[in-house]
Amino acid sequence: MRPSGPITLLEREHVLQQLLAAAMSAIDGAGRMVLVAGEAGAGKTSVLAEFVRSLANRERVLIGSCDPLTTPRPLGPLLDIAGRLGPAVEQALHRTLAGSTVHELFSSVLTDLNNRPTVLVIEDVHWADEATLDLLRFLAYRIDHTPVLVVVTYRADEIGRTHPLTAMLGDIANCPTIRRIEVDRLSRAAVTALAADRNIDVDELFRITGGNAFFVTEVLAASASIPTTVRAAVQGRLARLSAPAAAAVEALAVIGSPANADLVGGMVATAQVGLAEAIDRGLLHSEKGRVSFRHELGRLAVLDTIPEFRKIELHRDVMELLIKSGVDGDDLAHVVEHAEHAGDDDVLLRYAQAAGDRAAALGAHREAAAHYERALRFLESLPAADQATLLESAILEYYWGGQNQRATACSDALLSLHRAASDRLAEGEALRTQSHLLWGMGRTQGARELAEQSLRLLQELPPGPELARAYASVIELSFLGGDFAAVRRHEDAALDLARRLKIPEIEAWVRYFGAASRSLTTDADWDSLAAIRRRIVANGWLEREPRLIVVEPYLATYRHDPLRALPLLDEAAEVAEDRDRWGILPHLQGCRSYALLQVGDWSAAEASAVLRDPSWAGTGIAPKVVHGLLRARRGTSEAWPILDEALLRIEDSDLSRVGPLFEARAEAAWLAGKNDRAIGEALRGLTGVGPTADPWQAGALAGWVYRAGGEVPDVPMAEPYALEIAGDWAGAATAFQQRGLPYDAALARLGGNATAVRAALNTFTHLGAHVPADRARTRLRELGERRGTRGPRASSRQNTFGLTSRQMDVLALITEGCSNADIADRLVLSPNTVAHHVSTILTKLGVGNRAEAASKLSSAR
Repeated sequence: MRPSGPITLLEREHVLQQLLAAAMSAIDGAGRMVLVAGEAGAGKTSVLAEFVRSLANRERVLIGSCDPLTTPRPLGPLLDIAGRLGPAVEQALHRTLAGSTVHELFSSVLTDLNNRPTVLVIEDVHWADEATLDLLRFLAYRIDHTPVLVVVTYRADEIGRTHPLTAMLGDIANCPTIRRIEVDRLSRAAVTALAADRNIDVDELFRITGGNAFFVTEVLAASASIPTTVRAAVQGRLARLSAPAAAAVEALAVIGSPANADLVGGMVATAQVGLAEAIDRGLLHSEKGRVSFRHELGRLAVLDTIPEFRKIELHRDVMELLIKSGVDGDDLAHVVEHAEHAGDDDVLLRYAQAAGDRAAALGAHREAAAHYERALRFLESLPAADQATLLESAILEYYWGGQNQRATACSDALLSLHRAASDRLAEGEALRTQSHLLWGMGRTQGARELAEQSLRLLQELPPGPELARAYASVIELSFLGGDFAAVRRHEDAALDLARRLKIPEIEAWVRYFGAASRSLTTDADWDSLAAIRRRIVANGWLEREPRLIVVEPYLATYRHDPLRALPLLDEAAEVAEDRDRWGILPHLQGCRSYALLQVGDWSAAEASAVLRDPSWAGTGIAPKVVHGLLRARRGTSEAWPILDEALLRIEDSDLSRVGPLFEARAEAAWLAGKNDRAIGEALRGLTGVGPTADPWQAGALAGWVYRAGGEVPDVPMAEPYALEIAGDWAGAATAFQQRGLPYDAALARLGGNATAVRAALNTFTHLGAHVPADRARTRLRELGERRGTRGPRASSRQNTFGLTSRQMDVLALITEGCSNADIADRLVLSPNTVAHHVSTILTKLGVGNRAEAASKLSSAR
């Protein structure tokens, strides 16, 4: 067998050079996070090993890995390196496990890293738990002026559009510390060089492996004729192991890689000899008492050779060993994983809920929900009190993970449990909780009805905190539904009760939404609203009501006030991170994308508008509105499919939630020259709107009725819309411009003289809004102008995909199978520029990888 170094680093020199450059930059105090992406087996780990060796022990190097568990171990990479990060980190970790927030833990990690030049490597984050992804988000925005290099590896071909890592990468996309490196497949020439002096068909080797470095090296290491698949090659090597080695490798495959050698030894008496043989043959490798497969595909190949009944036995053996040695927090996820595969319901019943509790304490909400879901299978075997505790925990974690349908199912079960016990107090509280879940699913009317039902039930009982919370929930949901009369009707009683019960957090909660309802008719209450919210945050009164910190940015964004919204969004995101409320960040990002669109930064808006598919309906509307409007304004692709999909997400809602969607639908129809439909869409959005409606949202819809030539309804209107409808296009344009709305100002100028229309045309052209630009040229011709009304040639416009000509050049080379380095050479660009183009192309095409991009271009042709 050949040494691995020359093989694995062939055609990887550019990756190593970029990592070394980033390390030198970090040592000088300009911290960086380098994202090293590549498909499984591309050679990421090997090049990182060479990178670490090249540092020659000059800097501190910390390496942590993510485990390929069905439910990942919370903060696994941090647990791997915590012992080398100093006592402060270990103490913070201990406090986190005891129930404290992860913010202190993350801050202590950053402080320790900042003490000396450090290279932190976290491998395989496609298997990371949510808390680890949160740690990376935290570090990405805070290492700019530190001597820290964070290197993150992941399999780009194993993360789809809805993968948690995809969301994390989108969240940090614009962070200045981020650098991206892609590890591509080996070329045919490289495979030929690797197979030199071998009696092997190189063309067949390249065809079967596709240039995947792991596939190639594994086939060559098998010293056998080329099998039909790489998995067959790994299995062939396994068959040549001795009985002790095969037993040890099988045990390791079931335990998971990497694992402590002692754990393998507990399962296989001859493990020491067997592992040594497997390491010598190159199937495994060892570092600091931990053994692992050279690649996860090798482990999967071994698993395929183990009969199912034997795998169950091995999983049971691992589970029993872990339990016998004493299950601490770090082992809970592993015990549950092996109990699941072993089919041991007793162990799952005993440990699944504890694993969920620990994951929840660490902020790993998806992992906590997965553990609770296992525990819920045994719900009926628990005492009623324990059932209620499990259901309450599961509801909260499902809620944070955006799984509102599952949360509602648990809420139904909890409600039935309380009714069966005739516990009316708990029943009222459960109804209140369920009302918020229904609102999150877009069922506004149903949410209001449940909240009011909760209030009526609790009013029949002695007054207590539950009644105070019910009042506050009715007030909040009334505000969110635009029923400000209901807010005022309940406000005094709610405040009086909160004061009598001495519950200042509920008093503040009620005052907040009372002030918020008044802010919709005037901007004068913004300061008082912020003061109440800051008091709430400062006192930590956000245990179960995260919406309090998003109301202001939400209002500002949907009221077309981007200059106010953007800093509020930054502040809300910071509070969400500090309070471990990561689940609301997608909602904030959706608002950000819409605010960026309003302010005229369309590229940033498009990049921020990640098209997620959560069951929390409100999260998905803003990104779809942004993409739909960009398509309609640019004329690059059909807007209606995405706008129709957004409409389907809302079962029954109100203007405050879907106003922007009907604005977008009205505009898309108007841009297509379908005035009757534009009027219909705008009026549909105004259904049920009364005199207390938000004048910015109602006014925007009325504005589209006016532009499409319809009879403008009598609804509240903010000043710019009222001016435009009254014929004062100049006053409207000025008001829009002062609000930070250049596109809206240009729309108003279309109703003016030739000079105003030319100004509108300049704005549309600058923004890349080709369709309204054409309307401006038509308007100029109507005014008797001919100069500059022809418009650009079709060939010079953005193509069907909305790509620039340079991006089309890059896409064509991607289709040819060129690597980033090849593209850089052929187009005379820097590798970083090419990487940026590739990322933008994938975003615009709405695909997850290069192969899908090439396929989409081929289909279009």
